[in-house]
Amino acid sequence: MKSFYKGIVSEAEHVLPIDSSLLRGDGVFETLLTIDQKAIAWDRHYVRLQKAANKILITIPPKIDLELAIDAILQDEIGRNRLRIICLGDGGWFLTLIPVYEISESISLTKFPYTRNSNSLLAGIKSLSYSDSITAIRYAENLGFDDAIFLNENNAVVETGLSNLLILNEHGWQTPEISSGCLPGITRELLMSWFGVKEATIKFDDLLKAKAVYATSSIRLIQRVEKVEQKLYAVSEEGSNLIIAFEEKLMGNLNP
Repeated sequence: MKSFYKGIVSEAEHVLPIDSSLLRGDGVFETLLTIDQKAIAWDRHYVRLQKAANKILITIPPKIDLELAIDAILQDEIGRNRLRIICLGDGGWFLTLIPVYEISESISLTKFPYTRNSNSLLAGIKSLSYSDSITAIRYAENLGFDDAIFLNENNAVVETGLSNLLILNEHGWQTPEISSGCLPGITRELLMSWFGVKEATIKFDDLLKAKAVYATSSIRLIQRVEKVEQKLYAVSEEGSNLIIAFEEKLMGNLNP
């Protein structure tokens, strides 16, 4: 792992801040895909970071300061990496960079037994207080699945511990609406803008009845869901075409 902290890029361990804001999970973060020396969809990620900071009443660094830090940590990098920008409640901030290893073609999902509150202060933002998402993943893995699906207080599908959700049904491509409490994902946003994906209220039964289900995120982009609970999904030609078309369009414009 590489880090950027107080103007210095380092590969050494134990150089990041251990302060009260970090220990309390008081802050926000963004996770970006980088390819070589480019941060993908950086402008959109910065806007989301600023909105999240505004919501929890903290200040983040000026955009130019973060851009200089990104340039520094990506210097001489080749290939795909996961870049995290962490902004703390006390005004501190740092970056980390780790390689993106091979991502599986498909994943399996189960339902998480705890509700995600769509009216929560932390709904829809990438808060450092991330225990619910991490616990959802542990819960799923203990049952032999890869990730877990959150439902909200209205029994509507929200997202998984790591990703937004995308389904294909008789109405076309749909994703849970923002009012569900889901993160306004960058890949989700681009799918809606570029490929006409529509927001909808999606119930768990809608997932089980869908022709195909996908998980979307900035790192995975679009990943096929092969199983939800005990329901298996065949490979979808429409889904495979969407995966190819999305990546081609993104690689043609790395900061859309």
